[in-house]
Amino acid sequence: MQKNVLRAAAVHAEEVPAPRCNSSSVLVANCHSIISPGTESTAVGSSKRDMVVKAIGDKEIRDSVVDMLVQDGVQKTSERVQYEMTKWTPLGYSGAGIAIEVGSDISGIRQGDLVAYAGQGHAEIIHASKRLCVPVPPGVTSREACLVAIGSIALQAVRRSQVSVGDTVALIGLGLVGQLVAQLLQNAGVRVFATDLLQSRVDIAKQCGVEDARIGSESATRAILDATRGMGVDGVVICAATSNPLLQLACKMARERGRITIVGGGPIEVPRHDFYMKELDLVISRSYGPGRYDTSYEESGIDYPYAYVRWTEQRNMEEFLRLIQTGKVKAAPLITHEFELEEANAGYALLMERPNDCLGIALKYDGHQPVESPPYIGLTPATDTVSGSRLRVAAIGCGAFARQFHLPNIKASNQYSLEALVASTAQSAKEFGNLYGASKCSTDASSVWQDERVDAAMIFTRDLTHATFAEAALVSGKHVFCEKPLAVNRDECLRLLATPSNLVCMTGFNRRFAPMMQTVKSLLEDKQGPKQITYRVNAGSLPATSWVLDPGQSAGRIVGEACHFVDLFRWLVGCDPTRVSAITTGTAEAVHAIQDVTATFEFPDGSTAVLVYSSLGTSKFGKERLEVFAGGTAIAIDDFRSLTVRGGSDKDVKHRRIDKGHGQELKHFADVVQGKSKPSIQLRDGIQATMCCLAILESIRTRTPIDVEFLVT
Repeated sequence: MQKNVLRAAAVHAEEVPAPRCNSSSVLVANCHSIISPGTESTAVGSSKRDMVVKAIGDKEIRDSVVDMLVQDGVQKTSERVQYEMTKWTPLGYSGAGIAIEVGSDISGIRQGDLVAYAGQGHAEIIHASKRLCVPVPPGVTSREACLVAIGSIALQAVRRSQVSVGDTVALIGLGLVGQLVAQLLQNAGVRVFATDLLQSRVDIAKQCGVEDARIGSESATRAILDATRGMGVDGVVICAATSNPLLQLACKMARERGRITIVGGGPIEVPRHDFYMKELDLVISRSYGPGRYDTSYEESGIDYPYAYVRWTEQRNMEEFLRLIQTGKVKAAPLITHEFELEEANAGYALLMERPNDCLGIALKYDGHQPVESPPYIGLTPATDTVSGSRLRVAAIGCGAFARQFHLPNIKASNQYSLEALVASTAQSAKEFGNLYGASKCSTDASSVWQDERVDAAMIFTRDLTHATFAEAALVSGKHVFCEKPLAVNRDECLRLLATPSNLVCMTGFNRRFAPMMQTVKSLLEDKQGPKQITYRVNAGSLPATSWVLDPGQSAGRIVGEACHFVDLFRWLVGCDPTRVSAITTGTAEAVHAIQDVTATFEFPDGSTAVLVYSSLGTSKFGKERLEVFAGGTAIAIDDFRSLTVRGGSDKDVKHRRIDKGHGQELKHFADVVQGKSKPSIQLRDGIQATMCCLAILESIRTRTPIDVEFLVT
């Protein structure tokens, strides 16, 4: 299917794989989508600024580049900057089309219905989430309904302005949002004084029934003062790019203790004296309404209680379409131009070069003909087995971690051929498939299982999908490299153990392969007797919105991240722990929310290992420190930058750059699959690391030591 994206300061039509429907989504064959004059013109205009120019004016960007140079070196920093200059930006966020596939959790929408969606860009097929998709009522066309997200923004602005029947409101800016705000305010019984700098927009407002619309601020200000006997309006709604002069104008228009509402983002310089003298209120209206930017609402589909949050973004969308149906809102006159999807560049050229000559620009699609999409989209010429020397792999998932380590390493390696890249979104699949040299891309992981050209699946998705994907890959005859954790609960561990396979299933415990850690392992080989090990992890805090703290996507930081260090304990000691005692700092009640843990492991040879995992520290302090005491020797690693050994042969090693073993672990996986090396990490290692982490959580819950359950001997 075709999708429009912004890349290298130009709009491109890209052929991308079609998205896949899940239980809480709707696949929509687009009929119309709207180009947003404000948001999209800003994005296109901003992209035309050279990255160097942006960096010069942005201290945060400059500091970030310096940090990357220090930690990653010139080459990786150069690659990252090049990516930032050429990365794809999706365009568009509002449209309407025909529902061609409906998830099982969706109610009120059937296949074949005309629906409107928000939050998705210009593409032939749209993956609309449960709370951002609504049925279009009879009598409303897709051309009108494609304004649904912009209409919701306007409704939210009216609600934030807190006006009532009989109030007077000045509206500054008659772009798409301003036009709709003017109509909605007037429908609410408010006397509206609308102003814009363009006669054409004033004319459209009058055509839509706005009674008082005029050019220029001076004319509007005089009309306001005349109509209110010099008192000023009850409220001012700003639907234009905010500036200090504009806020000063709003202050002149407003009465004492009036309310000024700014719609959307942008810099704000408040004229404090003007606000103080009139004791004015200033509020911001953000996007479509309650639920916006809340992943539990927009992605997980968890609604807000109707009695407590009357108007969510979805309910705003429904109400806007109802107002069009009843004739209270006139949407058709707001769309001044329409282009076929293939002509989208002409629409953007009009927007950028002659913005005064257009208002709403719609893109038209053939929404009644579902696009048949193959499982893959071809990218580069496929490579045959390259004389049997390369391992043909499919990467499933391309999040930030995979893009930082695994995918660049696969691309640079002469042991791998990236046969396919699978991503959750069509844009990511195509963009990163191209970037990392994949032969093809897809949005459907099941396409990998049936692909005879794929030797191994590299699983880089979020935690809760790991075991399911690993099991499916093994059943279909693919070797597996899976980022940690391999499994998140006991049932998943048992399922993987029950999967009949003699294939390689390796968990990404990369720290085993770090050069400094390999040195520690070799130093311990001839040490008799028990060992004392401590590992301190200054993990840092995460925002409450992080997917790692979302139980719908992750089992939390202990199972998902601490498993790394538990595996190291097992590997360094040379056997599995028998018991763990753990406590947590703080009052986290939910298991997935536990982040601060001290856990002590006991081993059958008398060794002990202590893990201190904390989110309470600061990034100004070192992140990881390992200490090992055994056989008259003391060893310490600080952040994989320095290795200190005392006792016997003293040693001090320092590295400028951190190497945690990501490259070597991929080399080892390829060597094992190709029979060149024996596996140092097997299925049992991933499973036992998970079981140890589950024992940590159980010890915290029961406040007692817990015997570690061995599922594999």
